[in-house]
Amino acid sequence: MPVLGINRKKKYLKLFLVMLLAGAAVTAYFVYTSGILADDNPHIPQQFVERINLERQANNLPPVHMDNSLNNLAIKKSRELKSSPLTNGLQPAAQNGANTNLFVIPKISWAISGYDSQQQMVDTLENSDNTFRSNLLNSNFRNVGVGVSGDGYNYYIVTSWQ
Repeated sequence: MPVLGINRKKKYLKLFLVMLLAGAAVTAYFVYTSGILADDNPHIPQQFVERINLERQANNLPPVHMDNSLNNLAIKKSRELKSSPLTNGLQPAAQNGANTNLFVIPKISWAISGYDSQQQMVDTLENSDNTFRSNLLNSNFRNVGVGVSGDGYNYYIVTSWQ
């Protein structure tokens, strides 16, 4: 029985296996750093606020700032949304008047290369819930809280405005 890589017909087998292992390691690194494995992706709130402020800037409005008390409220509501039986694949509507918005975002959208999931939150979801768009463009709002919780498939994002 010939040793792997010694036979003339298999001389590139070792190189192929090394390249395959390196590719798997790089893929695992990108999946891990994308936050898709984490239940609560710590990068989402800041990215979400940055995208909101880009939209506000485009409409000549002052930026909103993250507020700790609103963040705590939004995180609490996000965890309630995650455990709610009403979120089985449906996009929930705004809650508590115009000050709170709810989003369910598939986790896989954060890991797809070239896919701008933050733009999805600002564009697609605002069209299905007009209260988010009106909150985003409300010049009276100066603070926002963003709460994120997740399960194996989705992120449950809640925004609270003040």
